[in-house]
Amino acid sequence: MIGEGIIRGAIDGKPENQYILAQKYYYGIGEDKDLDEAREWYGEAAKRGHTAASFMYAYLLLSGESGYVNVRKGIKYLKKACAKNYTNALLLMARNYFYGFGIKRSERKAFKLWQKGTKLGSAEAEYYLGLCYSKGIYVKTDIVKSKKHLLSAFHKGYHVAKVAIRDLKA
Repeated sequence: MIGEGIIRGAIDGKPENQYILAQKYYYGIGEDKDLDEAREWYGEAAKRGHTAASFMYAYLLLSGESGYVNVRKGIKYLKKACAKNYTNALLLMARNYFYGFGIKRSERKAFKLWQKGTKLGSAEAEYYLGLCYSKGIYVKTDIVKSKKHLLSAFHKGYHVAKVAIRDLKA
């Protein structure tokens, strides 16, 4: 059961309460999992400037996980979360730029977002930056820089980097 205080605060327009309520519906904590309801509450909190809610709202709109897709609105809220240096948003936006999903494809913008994520301490961003240097994506191939970023990602706990490091040696 979701606490009455959380529900009251969400109804009264408190973004943190709206975000918490959305999380509870998204993960099925205290109530049955309800992605439609989660999307609605994330949206309410996002409209009030809640950064994590902006990311989750964008994610649900872009992925269609809740049964509803709105790419234009998803990109809009993803950009808002990126503007506040929300790492998960930076990573998702970088992938969207790289693959051209919902936005014009741009290896340069993807690379820049991975760089920014790396500066914020993201192991995953460091991994992708390492791949860019190993494969010459937007930048000239540089195995030394690639190894540096991949090893850093691995030591920060992003163990997928081990495969890429092994591939560099092959």
